[in-house]
Amino acid sequence: MISATATSSTRDFLKDQFLNFNCYKFSRGIRAARPLSRRTVSAEECLCTRDTTDKICDRNTMYSLHFRETTVQDEAWFKDQITDPDIPVDRIGIFNPNDRLNFINVPTEFLNVLWKAAIAADGVLRSIELTVQPQKGGSWAVFEAYLKEEIAETFGLPVDKQSRPKIGPPRADPVVAELRALRALSWGRLLPGVIIIAAGVLIALWIAKLWR
Repeated sequence: MISATATSSTRDFLKDQFLNFNCYKFSRGIRAARPLSRRTVSAEECLCTRDTTDKICDRNTMYSLHFRETTVQDEAWFKDQITDPDIPVDRIGIFNPNDRLNFINVPTEFLNVLWKAAIAADGVLRSIELTVQPQKGGSWAVFEAYLKEEIAETFGLPVDKQSRPKIGPPRADPVVAELRALRALSWGRLLPGVIIIAAGVLIALWIAKLWR
């Protein structure tokens, strides 16, 4: 898991709320301009799976989260532009449940991971968690963003007769499991042929014995 966090904090941590989204589509882009190029990664078709208030996001709505690469100088400039005392200067973005354009500013090391995830192969469930607090206008200030990746394969924990978890061997590496399955499939295809050949040889030996 990797996270992006504001460098300084003036928020009340006791008021933090958490939103979790399972995101099923990623795209990325880059814009060249002076003084530096800027990369963006969009997490789209995101379904809200956790809302600690049960009031912020709609579980039946697909959201989009847009992450922008920012530098230390960018962050300093953003803070200088905030003059409203009700707007926290240490927020890294805004989440508006009624707006599809939710922008979050993240440092380069965080965006590097998102950049790779945007073109990674399927089979991995990617979720994003946001730490938010309410602000004026019905939107939510974003203070932290987390990216989590896990294999989407379901896994059942072994239990005993009393339904208590029991110690079991770790799951095999996916590549090893696939090789074992291919080997078992190969033997399954070869075994009938081997049986037929062996039966033919035995019958031939029996016939030869009768002719003697």
